[in-house]
Amino acid sequence: HLTFPRLRRGPLPLPPHAGGEGKQAGFTLIEMLVVLAVIALALTVVPALLGSLPGARLRAAADEVAGALRVARSDALASGRSVEVRFDPAARSYAVVPGGTTRVLPPAVRTMSVTTSAAFQRRNEATFRFFADGTATGGSVVLRDAARATGVTVDWLTGRVRRVD
Repeated sequence: HLTFPRLRRGPLPLPPHAGGEGKQAGFTLIEMLVVLAVIALALTVVPALLGSLPGARLRAAADEVAGALRVARSDALASGRSVEVRFDPAARSYAVVPGGTTRVLPPAVRTMSVTTSAAFQRRNEATFRFFADGTATGGSVVLRDAARATGVTVDWLTGRVRRVD
């Protein structure tokens, strides 16, 4: 025969560690001040982080361009053949040739300007060529948003690719 305890109606008594008789459960003044300080800190830090997002998007786009240029250089060294990266500043796009798909920069990048050797510039296109020995035509790509600019440079002698702010 099983027996179950009866359910008790009404408020539950406070556990022994809660302070016993005569004390009410709640928050202390110090606890409330700590919570308010954390909220104030969050309200000052979050807008600063959100304000830096456009700059972060611009730097990410420049890092993506630099990565494509580095891959092209590596491919040229590995294959023993020249590899090109073609830029279309008007369309804000680029592609690794041969075989690469055209990549379009995100809307945060408003303009792209490309400087390279005159022999590798056409009306709507500029090309960086990486040779089998690691050298390159050299030049730079500058990306701009509404307030900032960042760029990528390619050293002609070494083929070194680096992002510059």
